[in-house]
Order: sequence, then structure tokens, then C-alpha cells
Amino acid sequence: MAGEAPPGLERVTTRYSVAQDRICLAGELPGGSPVVLWLTQRLLRRLLPPLLAWLQEQGGAANAGAVQALYADALQGFAQQAARAQLQPQAPVQVPEGSRSCLVEGVDMGRSPEMVRLVFRDAQGAVAAMVLQPQPLRQWLGIVFDAWQQAEWPLELWPDWLRESVPAKAVSAGGLVH
Repeated sequence: MAGEAPPGLERVTTRYSVAQDRICLAGELPGGSPVVLWLTQRLLRRLLPPLLAWLQEQGGAANAGAVQALYADALQGFAQQAARAQLQPQAPVQVPEGSRSCLVEGVDMGRSPEMVRLVFRDAQGAVAAMVLQPQPLRQWLGIVFDAWQQAEWPLELWPDWLRESVPAKAVSAGGLVH
């Protein structure tokens, strides 16, 4: 794909929109300009499995036997709990009226052993990119999982190690926590 690389998101607020029945990424681009990216359940159902698989590869679980797989799942769960515990609350990204907003139609994913790079595309092309190392990816996936539950979408896509990393009160609480 030729052309300029899309700008990287410097901060992101992820939430579920009841009115849109979509997950909203309110992002801040370099220089502070806001952008709103709308992610449908259908798109996320295709995006999440390779992200979750990449995290599992980071723990060496890819070629594990049955007992090793249980151990690897436990390690993934502990890592997920640690990432959630270290998540620092931040003020949400402010998106003024009239800011750029787009429906994400595709996400290009690049991987290395150290990070994943997501490039969000709309009908006109690349809009923004997000680079995540394992810990921030775990934190973001935890937030997406919370929004997913709020949406009451089916949970079969999510691995047990991620579901079980959610504190009991967060699962039953619903709504946004700031």
C-alpha cells in the first residue's frame, strides 16, 4: 500500500455506544486533533482472534501440550490480571462537535515479537494507527471486553483466561467506570 503512513493515536478512550450499538474509539492524534473511530461487532469478531493469539504466543503457549496449555492459560490469566491492575485512570479524550468521525471498515495488523500495529481504515483509506506492546494491548483488550459485556454481545470469542481476569464486581456492575 503506497502513500503516507497514517498518524498514530496518542491516547484512546474506548466505550460502548448504546445508540450506535458499536464500540467507539475516541482518539487523540499528534498535535491533539481528535478522531472518532466506530468499530462494529462484526469487525471486532475478525480483529480480536489474531490479537488474542499474538498475546498467547508471547507466553510461549503456541506449541504446548494439554497440561502445559492449562499452565499457559493460568499464566495468561495472571498476566491479564496484572495488566488490569496497573491500568491508570485517565481523563477521557474530548471530542468536540464536528470532529472527524468514521466507520472503520477494515484493520490492517502488523506483528513483531515486541508489538502489534493496527491501522484502522474507512472507505477512503487509512485513518489512524495504534501500536501496542503486550501490556498495553492486554489493558486495551480488557477495556474492549468490558464494553463488549455492556453491549451484551455473545462472549464465546473471549478466552477463559481473559474472562476470568475480570474482577467479579466489574462483570456484574455494567455501565462506565471513570
